[in-house]
Amino acid sequence: MKAVIINEHGSADVLQYTDNFPTPTPADNEVLLKVHAVSLNRVDTVVRKGYPGQTIPMPHILGGDMAGVVAQSAKNSDKFKVGERVVVYPVKLPEERDPHYGENTFLNDGWQFFGMQRHGAYAEYIAVPEENLVKISDNVSFEEAAALPIAGLTAYHAIFGTIDLKPDDVFFIWGGSGGLGTFAVQLAKQKGAKVIATVGKNEKKSVLESLGADLVLNHHEDDVVAETRKFAPKGVDLLIDYVGPATFDKSFSLVRKNGTIVACGMLTGMEVKLHYQQFYFRHLNLRGIFLGPMNEFVEFVEMKNQGRIKSHIHQVFDLKDAADAHRLLESGNYVGKIVLKIS
Repeated sequence: MKAVIINEHGSADVLQYTDNFPTPTPADNEVLLKVHAVSLNRVDTVVRKGYPGQTIPMPHILGGDMAGVVAQSAKNSDKFKVGERVVVYPVKLPEERDPHYGENTFLNDGWQFFGMQRHGAYAEYIAVPEENLVKISDNVSFEEAAALPIAGLTAYHAIFGTIDLKPDDVFFIWGGSGGLGTFAVQLAKQKGAKVIATVGKNEKKSVLESLGADLVLNHHEDDVVAETRKFAPKGVDLLIDYVGPATFDKSFSLVRKNGTIVACGMLTGMEVKLHYQQFYFRHLNLRGIFLGPMNEFVEFVEMKNQGRIKSHIHQVFDLKDAADAHRLLESGNYVGKIVLKIS
């Protein structure tokens, strides 16, 4: 089958296209998915370079966000038939699941992320558990669907699964022009919130404004804290920070009393300083999240099926041009999602 593989860690140059990689054989509870589109995520570049603490057997296939058609149904199951159009929840859940976590089954130890612990979807075919599949309607393209799982589910879990964001509450996100940000802006507006987002380049502002952002700031040129306080004098109710140390102090100062900071990334490092007295005195909430549960993914995909959410796709590349797609991702010169098409 066609695939893009890595045989070693390194720059985008290690991504190698092949048309004779072995087609996977599904387990009894898995379907064989004919992949039509896979979107890129920052974690793809991290795994490509060498994920800290992870040993990746080579050759390896990246890619956790995928959409396509069922090519072979799971054994002894007709829930998903050959030819059905689906998008895939990006984590293989462990067989043993502690009831303590309820629907948050992804919190159990032993999960495997497609493109990291398991082969991903930079390939013509992939074997995935049947329970991971969600149907997509005919009006949703495979490219649009592939943009949903990691960035979209994380945004949905942050906004719908952390606090009850109310109409006229204020929502803030750093780096709103990425995949997570473009979904988060729309989801916060679904809740009726006022939305503030930042970008690194002024030409990206118009896209976020078209998605509903009320205030878009350039975090390189504007005084983000001062401008945000003008807009929301008492502070923001919910703030997403996936940047880490470079923004955390400002994030801490921006949330109002009883406000919530959702941390879901570490682009600039792994440790921050916390003003402990102000943390409890202001009744602040600090939530760490990654992804979200399957039931929320189903709800989010249904939003997409109903046309209530847009997948903003910056550019679609052919699978063989995955290295160029990675270079664009690392340049930061894009808005929304970058997608690989597999024909």
